[in-house]
Amino acid sequence: MKYIFTILFALLAMASAEEFRLRTQDDLMKARKECMEAKKVPAGHIEKYKKFDFPDDETTRCYIQCVLEKFQLFDAKNGFKTQNLMVQLGNGKDNKDKVKADIEKCADKNEQKSDSCTWAYRGFKCFISKNLPLVQESLKKN
Repeated sequence: MKYIFTILFALLAMASAEEFRLRTQDDLMKARKECMEAKKVPAGHIEKYKKFDFPDDETTRCYIQCVLEKFQLFDAKNGFKTQNLMVQLGNGKDNKDKVKADIEKCADKNEQKSDSCTWAYRGFKCFISKNLPLVQESLKKN
């Protein structure tokens, strides 16, 4: 019985990993639009976001969570989806170990018990503080 459960779990894990696809600049534009509308983001914030300037306020934190969820990189209950982040950001990179280490460092388990918007924002800000060019490149080339 344990053997069957293990196989079933492995198949489910593989199936969920296969569902993820690399996101493109077009995907980002669509997600931004949907999240800006859903989160009622003011026009002034939108201009900042286009320049990858994300102030620490509730609107921005929840906007970041929204975009990360649409990209299947985060969910409010379980947090960051590190495998999907590796696929998106490590695609075609020679330094995948460094990318993985940075993802793991920034994708915390929410030991602070923050709300999900703050949790998503904290990890996002941590990662882009050292890897903004990598994030931008991952979206342009796909």
